[in-house]
Amino acid sequence: MLNMHLLKYIVLMLIAVFGNTLNAAETLDEHRPIVIGLSAEFGVNNSVAAQSIEKGILLAIDEINRAGGLLGGRKLVLEKRDDRGVPARGLDNLNSLAANKDVVAVFSGRFSPVTLELAPVANRLGILLLAPWSAADSITSQPAPNYVFRLALTDTWAMLKMLDYANLHGFKRIALFIPNTAWGRSCEAALQAYQKKKASISRTTFKYNLGDTDFREQLQKAVDYGAQAIILVSNESEGVPLVQQIADMPKGKRLPVISHWGIVGGDFVKNAGDALRAVDIVVVQTFTFAGNHKMKAKKVSENFRHFFGHDINTLHAQVGFAHAYDLTHLLARAITKAGSSERSAVRKAMEQSDSYDGLVSHYQHPFTSTDHEALESSQLFLGRFDQYGNVKRFN
Repeated sequence: MLNMHLLKYIVLMLIAVFGNTLNAAETLDEHRPIVIGLSAEFGVNNSVAAQSIEKGILLAIDEINRAGGLLGGRKLVLEKRDDRGVPARGLDNLNSLAANKDVVAVFSGRFSPVTLELAPVANRLGILLLAPWSAADSITSQPAPNYVFRLALTDTWAMLKMLDYANLHGFKRIALFIPNTAWGRSCEAALQAYQKKKASISRTTFKYNLGDTDFREQLQKAVDYGAQAIILVSNESEGVPLVQQIADMPKGKRLPVISHWGIVGGDFVKNAGDALRAVDIVVVQTFTFAGNHKMKAKKVSENFRHFFGHDINTLHAQVGFAHAYDLTHLLARAITKAGSSERSAVRKAMEQSDSYDGLVSHYQHPFTSTDHEALESSQLFLGRFDQYGNVKRFN
C-alpha cells in the first residue's frame, strides 16, 4: 500500500505533467495559422469572379504575412472550396469550414442567391461571413449579433445609379431584363421604389431563366413597347448572347444597354466579340485599375505583378479582387484590435473598425454596430470596356 507521502508525490507529478502538456498546447496554439475560408463558384464555366476574389485575398495575406503576421507572428492562410454557384454546396462548404476552429471567417462568392442562403446560417453558427461581391440588399440584414459584413455595392445603389444615368440621358421608357432569381427580384424592387419618386420613368419587365440564350423575341417586344434603353441585370452567360442579338438587329432598333456589374464576372469583351462595336453599353462599377492613378492602386499593381507574375491589366473581374483585398486587410486589422482570433471577439472588433486607407476607398469607419456595409452609394460610377476587357471610368 502506498504511503501518503508517495501518493502525494505522484499526484503532484501528474498535475505538473498535465499542466506542462496544457502549456505546450497553448504555446502550439499561439503559432497555429489563422485560416480564412472561401466558398465560391470556381466550377462555373467562363466565370472568373471567384478566381479574382481569391487573388485579392491571397495578395493581402502575402502582404500581412511578410509584415510579420498577426498576434505575435501567426500566419494567415486561405482554404478555398468550390460551391459551383449552388446554394446547397455553399452551405455544405460553410458548415465544413466553420467546424474548423482555426477558421475565423468565410468569404462568399459572386452569386447573391448563394450568399443569401449562407448569411443566416453563418449568423447562427457564429462565424464571420464576408461578402465581396453579392449585391442583394438583404444580405447584411441579420439579427444581432450580426456576423455578416459586406464590402460591395447593393442592388438598390446599382439601380439608382443606372436609372439616374437613364434619366439624365432622356430615357423615359425602360426595358428591364432580370433573372428569375432573388437577384432579379431585388433589382426589380429597387426600380419600383425609384419609379415612385420619378414618375416620369415607365418600364416593361422581361424575366428570364438562368442559362437562357435566346432573347430575340423579348428584344423585339422591347422595341415595340417604345423602350429607349435596356436596364440589364445579368451575368456574362446571359449578357453575351443578349448583346450579340442586339447587334444583329437593324441599326435603328439597337437599344443602348445600361448594365449591372454581373457581366464583368467573366471575359465579356472576348466572348461578346464584334457585337460590342455595334452596341452602346455602360456598366456600373465601384473600382477599376484602368486609368487609376492613385498611389495605392499603383502600389498594389506592383505587388500583384511580383506575386502573380503578370500585369494587372490581364486581371478580369477587378472589383472582386479589390473588394476581397480590402476586406482581408480589414479582417486582419480587426483580429489585431481584438487581440485574438476568437470569432465573437473579431466580430465585435469589426464593428469598431478604425479608419483605413484601402484600395477601393478611404474608410473612415468601415463598419459599425448598426451598419455592416463598408461602401457607400457615392462610390459607384459608370464605365465602358477598354481593350483589355476591363471597365474604364467615364463619369
